[in-house]
Amino acid sequence: MKRRHLLGLGALGLLGGWALRPGDHGREHDAYFAVLNRHLQRDGEGVPTLLLDLDRLDANADLLAARLAGRLELRLVAKSLASTGLLEYLAKRLQTQRFMVFHQPQLNRLAKSFPQADLLLGKPMPVAAALNFYRQLPQHLGFAPDRQLTWLIDSEQRMAQYAELAKALGRPLRIALEIDIGLERGGFATPQALAQAMQQLHQLPGLQLQGLMGYDVQVAHTPPWQGQVKAFTAADTRYRQFIASAQAFSALWPTKPLLNGGGSLTYPLHSQQHSALNEVAIGSALLKPAEFDTPLLQEHQPALWIASPVLKALDGALPYLQSLQPLLATWNPNRQHAYYLYGGRWPAQPVSPAGLDYDALYGRSANQERLIGSAATRLTDQDWVFLRPAISEGLLGDFSEIRLLRRGQLVGRWSTMGNA
Repeated sequence: MKRRHLLGLGALGLLGGWALRPGDHGREHDAYFAVLNRHLQRDGEGVPTLLLDLDRLDANADLLAARLAGRLELRLVAKSLASTGLLEYLAKRLQTQRFMVFHQPQLNRLAKSFPQADLLLGKPMPVAAALNFYRQLPQHLGFAPDRQLTWLIDSEQRMAQYAELAKALGRPLRIALEIDIGLERGGFATPQALAQAMQQLHQLPGLQLQGLMGYDVQVAHTPPWQGQVKAFTAADTRYRQFIASAQAFSALWPTKPLLNGGGSLTYPLHSQQHSALNEVAIGSALLKPAEFDTPLLQEHQPALWIASPVLKALDGALPYLQSLQPLLATWNPNRQHAYYLYGGRWPAQPVSPAGLDYDALYGRSANQERLIGSAATRLTDQDWVFLRPAISEGLLGDFSEIRLLRRGQLVGRWSTMGNA
């Protein structure tokens, strides 16, 4: 082959490679976030801030209510909605006083803040944590745990421990039995194991059975060969088998049993299909963080954001590679600039301005998170960046408060319940 042909092929290869370079994904804030950016420039307090869009929250709550439509009772999940103001707002809008709780300090907080509440533990607590609840419970509260609190029991051993606690406290303890309907995360594994536990319960008069709890989140993550409806039917059938096993002990089985299950990811199936449940526990669907972007929740809207001030707007140079920055920025325009935020390492992805991303070559930081982006973002150190949380549970407790939006305006604040 002649030399000029080789040169021509080389030039074509270079042109082909150049054509494969990343495009410029940078954009300025869209209209929604541009308004928020201006408000925070004027009324922000210069620190990372949780923002909750009440209009979107209302839309999610109304969609949830329409889907349940009296077919299933609703229990709000406190770990995903960890703010008494938020829980109070949703309890009023959705007309429920049922809450599911996963953390002993939050259990005491809710008993104080919602004296009329019906509280169900969402996971089995060490008996020491249950004892701590009673030790920290003020005597003058209107909340009566003997009538309003249900502990979760997942094994015969824990059942015996709670029976000893009831005896030591000199008061009855209400319990629900956790059943495994396919999640493989503990609880009574078979209807036969549940029947054996019911036999044990006969000998433990300090414990009062309220019903069952079976979580079915695995249905939302079915492998391709399974199929979601088939998985739902299998889990529901297992739940009914457990009910039949428990009902055989008529002296222990309540007249109006608690049959709890579901969750944000599977509640639409329970509302559409014939479900064994009489109540579902829901939290994250009302805020719709990014991990809840599923077909079943397609109609729900993201309502929660993290806003962080830009501390520094610099070029995108990397340590030890400063001389290569012009080449890197030419190859990938999304590396033109680096923006350092106040705080970081949140379980969240930047969403506005579009085109921002974490810098995998630089690493993450909880102090000054580095984002990279193109000049098209037009960010300065007077702007704010908005991130969408992947989850809400645990995140709200990392912030002292939530700032509220109504029609794009900052209208109020709710304090959060801490994680400690």
